[in-house]
Amino acid sequence: MARSTQAVIKLQHLKDNYQLAKIHSQQAYAVVKADAYGHGLIPTAQALVDADGLAVACMDEALQLRHHGIRNPILVLEGGYDEEEWLAAIEYDIEMVLHHQSQLAILIAESHFKKLKLWLKVDSGMNRLGFRLNECHEIFEQCHHAGLNIKVLMSHFACADDLCSEKTLNQYQLIEDIYQQQQEFWPKLILSTSNSAAIMAWPEVRDHISRPGIMLYGSSPLIKTSKHCDKLKPVMILTAKIIASHTVTAGESIGYGDSWVADKTTRVGIVAIGYGDGYPRSAPTGTPVWCQGNRLHTLGRVSMDMLCIDISGKTDIDVGSEVELWGENINANEVAKLCNTISYELFCQLTPRVKRVYK
Repeated sequence: MARSTQAVIKLQHLKDNYQLAKIHSQQAYAVVKADAYGHGLIPTAQALVDADGLAVACMDEALQLRHHGIRNPILVLEGGYDEEEWLAAIEYDIEMVLHHQSQLAILIAESHFKKLKLWLKVDSGMNRLGFRLNECHEIFEQCHHAGLNIKVLMSHFACADDLCSEKTLNQYQLIEDIYQQQQEFWPKLILSTSNSAAIMAWPEVRDHISRPGIMLYGSSPLIKTSKHCDKLKPVMILTAKIIASHTVTAGESIGYGDSWVADKTTRVGIVAIGYGDGYPRSAPTGTPVWCQGNRLHTLGRVSMDMLCIDISGKTDIDVGSEVELWGENINANEVAKLCNTISYELFCQLTPRVKRVYK
């Protein structure tokens, strides 16, 4: 019999969240990198067949989509690592981000790269990928002289999840200024800056193509809870079953390191999920779970294959009862905050041992 631990993926919720993202811009490229944030690259892409485009991190992910018959426009956010990948982009009709002089040197060396649809990335304050502001005019001149097809001017926000930060609007103004200046080179050039947080909470940011990521999967992109995110629907419901139960008395400990000691008689349920499945080992005692209409809590240290929950006074909960670790009743952001991380990591770190069930 198969292990009961599974992640149920609600594809209609994914589609609904995408439509919510579409309200805020003319087009939206759904970000499905990192195995669609742990939700499954191919099933997710197939569910988003009507999306304006899909965005991935690297060429390997893009080719995987093409080899599975995905026909949507595909954007590689890190661009090509070498000439072979740029050539593959031509062969498979893949749009590429151009963000560094080493990439530009490859593209201007051969005339066939004029066929590529390029997104030119400018660093407006993230200080990660992108041409620096003071070199933009020179870069645009090189691209124009080489006859490259720059379709989109893009940048990425560093602090859009923080509604108290002024940096988002400062970055937007910088990239908007660059955009206006470069109209002389490409009058049909369009702009892309909005990530999930900007889509949900920064109406001042208006561009042509947004790039929704975490919001597609039903998780808030904002540091603090906000009414802006109330319409998001959770896509992943992570569940496992209780495989044993017993009672400990006051003074007895549970699990490795004696990290939790009972101060009273406590009934304990053993749930078949642990850090070997990707559930965070850093989850402290008291992390919430859901079982048969009850909000319950973990006890002690998470093991590789199991964790313990307090089922005291719940006579209807026993071996075989299904436990939700996050999803519709337990917000993944709440679990992430207790683990000093973000929901992105919770989703991405689920291991192949967790069966994905698509509905």
